[in-house]
Amino acid sequence: MAAVVSKELMHGSRRQTLVQQVLLKFFQGEYQPNQRMTVQSLAREWNVSATPVREALVELEGIGIVEIYPNRGAVLRNFGARELREICQVRRILESEAARCACGHITPHELAQLEQIFTELSTAKRTVAWSEKTQEWDDYLHELIYRACDSERLVLEISRYKALHRTLRQVRHNKRQNVKDYDRMEENAEHLRIVQALASGDPEAAAQAMNDHLAQTPIGLVRDLFEQEA
Repeated sequence: MAAVVSKELMHGSRRQTLVQQVLLKFFQGEYQPNQRMTVQSLAREWNVSATPVREALVELEGIGIVEIYPNRGAVLRNFGARELREICQVRRILESEAARCACGHITPHELAQLEQIFTELSTAKRTVAWSEKTQEWDDYLHELIYRACDSERLVLEISRYKALHRTLRQVRHNKRQNVKDYDRMEENAEHLRIVQALASGDPEAAAQAMNDHLAQTPIGLVRDLFEQEA
């Protein structure tokens, strides 16, 4: 049984890695909209079997990145500012509810530690190391809220877009290395307000803090991923 579980975990890991790599290449411009992608070509490119490639394409279709045609592979769809705003809107609705449900289910000790971390990050010097740590603690806070919200269905819906959100964020941080550091990134201060709202024990305040945070997300992403290119 252990060997079977290990094999399944490795298979799932390959699929998720493929999803993330396709997204990364797409948003960095290495793959283009309307580009045709076959299972065989992707399997050769990434040196994997056909099965995780097929599953990755199905997952990408589910979040609106590719369109699959029977016996003809998949085609990358156009993805611009409008599509980004729509996905961010869905995320904002789902994660605001997750924050509301998580309120009162995260220990004061853990919240106090996070408050200290985000306080330090919000005032720290903006460097590549700062960017990497920001992304790390961003993931940690959101995952903590998912675990604490006590709704498998809500977590499932949020998780559908997780790889997409993280890839967009990574591309944005990578691009900001060439644009006067990261001066306009204020997500640590926004995360600090979420943590403080959770610590207050007020579900509505927690939901509002998450809503305010994620309302800012498409503004920065559109500016850094699309408007600079235009």
